Amino acid sequence: MTKPVRNPTEPLRTRHVFLDTEVYRRAGFNISNTPFALLATKIEDGRIILHTTDITLAEIQRQLKEAAHAAAAEAKRLTRDFNRIAQLTGEDNVTVRDVDGPALGERAWAGFIDALVKQFRTQTVPALEIPARAVFDRYFAGTPPFDRRGSKEFPDAFVVEALARYCNNNDVSMYVVSGDVALRKAAAERDALLPLERIEDILAAATAEAGGDLEAIADNIFAAPGFDDQLIAAIQADLDFVDFTYYGSLSDVSVLGGELDEIISVDGYDVAAFDDAKIGLILQANTILTVRLHYVDETELRDKDDDIIPTESETSVHTHARLKVYVSIDLRTLRFIETELLTRDLIVE
Repeated sequence: MTKPVRNPTEPLRTRHVFLDTEVYRRAGFNISNTPFALLATKIEDGRIILHTTDITLAEIQRQLKEAAHAAAAEAKRLTRDFNRIAQLTGEDNVTVRDVDGPALGERAWAGFIDALVKQFRTQTVPALEIPARAVFDRYFAGTPPFDRRGSKEFPDAFVVEALARYCNNNDVSMYVVSGDVALRKAAAERDALLPLERIEDILAAATAEAGGDLEAIADNIFAAPGFDDQLIAAIQADLDFVDFTYYGSLSDVSVLGGELDEIISVDGYDVAAFDDAKIGLILQANTILTVRLHYVDETELRDKDDDIIPTESETSVHTHARLKVYVSIDLRTLRFIETELLTRDLIVE
């Protein structure tokens, strides 16, 4: 057998990804399968941000509940059929727990949403707020997804319009993944949207080697005037979203917040996305933070209404923190156009 040739894969041009309802349906709504598990690791690493829309969620909710109801009904039917066959053998009927289809659907939907939020950190783009005129103009013009005679792809049209506006408002581009040809054609009409057919295409792009002399590009970025100031601002802007956990000798401690004291070094980076206009980097920053603590000082007692109680106090401690930071950089100006502190949990000692 001849050696297989690896299919050419374009590296990620953006880390923003939208999955159509069809992608979830094709997976049987099993977002624990291998492709989704691999996608979750890319999200955890900061290489991908997953998006959905309110319309997409409504479609998934309806279809998932319908699938759960049908599965429960099918289980009952199979049990009856099996028992009719079993009677010929003289065996006792098989008892199967009665499944409440609607209740199963509600629980499945709750679990699905929980996974989208906690595991996939999905961000929702509002599509129901899009003005109807923007969609009907395309309908009467016969442009995708309305280019086929009799096409009434209104949910998809609202979704595409919402995604395009989100990208334009935030100066980003976004992959639109769907097995629906009409939706991909509609996405291809928009400069900011990049249509793909399968979730595997995203996974392949996320692991592909980027072209160009990326080390030289990165060196220019790190040496650019203002890089340090931009990185400091990017970290400081998101520190309020970090969950600090204190381990130490103080009692009843609550963390009030943290501030960046110093960036000691940037120890490494990964390329998350790359195209002709911008590059996305995941930086590993070695930092010192000042963390403010509120605690109970049991060594300082005070009298309150004839009761001797400990004193509540505040203090600050310095802690060493290795932070993971995503930055998207305009290659022309070398200015940050998108930032996110990917580290969300830190231990203070």
